[in-house]
Amino acid sequence: MTQNYEPQLVTGHGSLQELPLLLQGQKVLLVHGHRPVEDGLLQKVRVLLEQHGIARENMGQILPDPTFKSVKRGISLCRKTGCTMVLSLGGGSTLQCARGIALGVPYKGKIKDFWNGKKKPKKALAVAAVLTDPATGDELSDSCTLVKKGKQKKFRSPMLTCRFAILDPEQSQYPPYPTMNQGFVLVARLFACALDARDRQLPACREIMDGLLESIQGLETDIHNMEARTGLYKAGVQVHRLPVSDKSGLTTLAGDLAFACSLPLGTALSALFPAWWDVMMQKNPAQMQRISHILLGCGAQQGRQRMLSLISEMNLAASLPEAGLELTASDIKGLTEDSMLRTVLQKAARD
Repeated sequence: MTQNYEPQLVTGHGSLQELPLLLQGQKVLLVHGHRPVEDGLLQKVRVLLEQHGIARENMGQILPDPTFKSVKRGISLCRKTGCTMVLSLGGGSTLQCARGIALGVPYKGKIKDFWNGKKKPKKALAVAAVLTDPATGDELSDSCTLVKKGKQKKFRSPMLTCRFAILDPEQSQYPPYPTMNQGFVLVARLFACALDARDRQLPACREIMDGLLESIQGLETDIHNMEARTGLYKAGVQVHRLPVSDKSGLTTLAGDLAFACSLPLGTALSALFPAWWDVMMQKNPAQMQRISHILLGCGAQQGRQRMLSLISEMNLAASLPEAGLELTASDIKGLTEDSMLRTVLQKAARD
């Protein structure tokens, strides 16, 4: 069945309970890594589906940065068992794998044909998610990134849009370190996007930043604060729905660094952020001053110090050495061809 859906976002504490209604009439393949097993999410979903008579199959052992091999395993299982929907349990990597499976099941050729540009999909299984990471924005995306021979390959299609995504803060109770990583992903992305936002968009950016920092502070005080976790999910949706992108390249560079060096994205961003701030101050000091005043209520110099304090309070790295990385000139050259971003890396590597 061909799909082109706007994702239905089901939010709020306890929203997982709505899952059976959303899955009526489907036979579901549950796709997950180890965390939903350890945290009990998989068992909660199994019980809910059994109570409502919804058939399901299970595919675990999905690792970060999923491969075509994992997708092929899911395609084979779906075809064998007659699943009609693929449900991701977990974060962004699991959803990437679920999307690849959904795309490949109806297709008789090799799944990599889509990534190689040889074929365009005509149909796909429905895909949905119980998303436990508020920062990825994958619930709003239509892309699928898989790894082959150590390189990421990305494909986009409206057919990969989630039918629905459940954003239940009760299912996102990560320990402090991954939680703070998620929070800083949103802080850094929001600031970078605001640099290119239109004037009429900036009040919304300020409102999002205020709510985001309040949620982070609440989670620093009490990691189980459900109101703060709900706020983190809300900020995640708001940031990724902004009609403006990060044209400075910070988030792309951090993503490439995280993949190459096996870092959490939030740590890659925090390690680059002070150096990026300094480089952007040299490139466009007036705009940095303006955006710092709007988002943080202070000038750029004080804003930089405030961001350094935030990174420290969140127990994240403020430079590449603090993240345990020593990049050579060759490493830096391999990460980006952009001269400004190379300067960011060089500075982050020294600080």
